Amino acid sequence: MKKTKLLFIFTLLLLFTGCSSYTELNKLGIVSLLGIDYKDEEYHLYINVVEGEQDDGSLQKEYITYDATGESIDEALHFLYLKSNKKIYLSHMDVLVLSEDVINSKLQEIINYLLNHPEIRNNFELVELSSPMNILFEEKIDSKEISDLIQMNQEYMGTSFSVTFEHFLEDILIDKNSYLPLISFDKNLEINGISLLKNLKILDTLSTEETVLFNLLQNNINQAIYKNTTIVKNETNIEIKKNQITFHLKTEINKNSNKFKENLQKDLRKILIYYQDQDYDLLKLKYKMKQNHLSSLEDSNVLFPKTSLKFDIKISYTNSYLERRISK
Repeated sequence: MKKTKLLFIFTLLLLFTGCSSYTELNKLGIVSLLGIDYKDEEYHLYINVVEGEQDDGSLQKEYITYDATGESIDEALHFLYLKSNKKIYLSHMDVLVLSEDVINSKLQEIINYLLNHPEIRNNFELVELSSPMNILFEEKIDSKEISDLIQMNQEYMGTSFSVTFEHFLEDILIDKNSYLPLISFDKNLEINGISLLKNLKILDTLSTEETVLFNLLQNNINQAIYKNTTIVKNETNIEIKKNQITFHLKTEINKNSNKFKENLQKDLRKILIYYQDQDYDLLKLKYKMKQNHLSSLEDSNVLFPKTSLKFDIKISYTNSYLERRISK
């Protein structure tokens, strides 16, 4: 798939740049993964450059890693150019990895830079890395590995959620709050949950178990494991009325559990109330109420005291293949 994508990119560039493109293509260093850290009042930039076009015209997937520092992103990129024999091409960047330090100190500057850069699109994924940035890039981890890890955990475990730059911008335009998938690297890539951002700084981290709750509330669960119970499928709808917010969940699980519904309702309520007490509207419920012209509340931290929170959870069970055979 990656090789096909690269071939498609080079074909497009060939069409738009004319017959001399073989010479020009060899001068392009296509960046698939960009990492930004901030330490000692300097930006630390890391890039994985795809080396696609070979001297014999063949296409081969290979990554070369470069890093540089500077007082600004432009200055750090300038020093990257001094190390690379190719033009650094950011248009096809797939993933941007950010450290906790750079999020908490320079996120606004990074957003402005990305929005004003003529080459960068808005559909790349954003990720926070809790491990040292240099270790990730020294291991030549590519963007596809990160994207696939997040996508698999979102689809089958409910423990992560993919966030594009466009989605992130839509969130912060509402209330300057958003979230990012959190990963780490120690011999292997690992999902660590989700980081919650408030006013463009990290407020807290949802554990992988709490992320399952978050995804359930957001109707982002296909499959998941919660409290040793497998959620086979789930559908969540939020009903908003003047003085009441109701979460309707139709949840199918793999075994009969008397306590599952009770525990799930308690945990869902707990996580919503906890972050509302932190003046953090986890699901942007106040915004949704305003959209429906149902709220004149000024402060989000008084949303639930003035609005009742209800859960309508319907649980069904899926028998295993062996149980279905026995029942026949």
